[in-house]
Amino acid sequence: MTRFTAKSDGHTVPAADLPQALRRLAALEDMLEELAARQTGIPAELARLKAAGKEKTVRYRELLGQKLLLNEMAALLERHGIWMD
Repeated sequence: MTRFTAKSDGHTVPAADLPQALRRLAALEDMLEELAARQTGIPAELARLKAAGKEKTVRYRELLGQKLLLNEMAALLERHGIWMD
């Protein structure tokens, strides 16, 4: 991965790389929005499947795995000061 920021007393971006850095930041923010939406959507879907007695289905287990993965991603982002609820 090409890094656009340089660590110093804060972070700096060379002027020539600013457009690319802004695109990457926008993409990261889009990803964070999607992650947040999925973190609220998946538990609702799990609850719906559980109410229907479908805890043993492949779909339920896939969603449960996704929920665990998303929670781990959120924890990693939070450790780096990126994820803010």
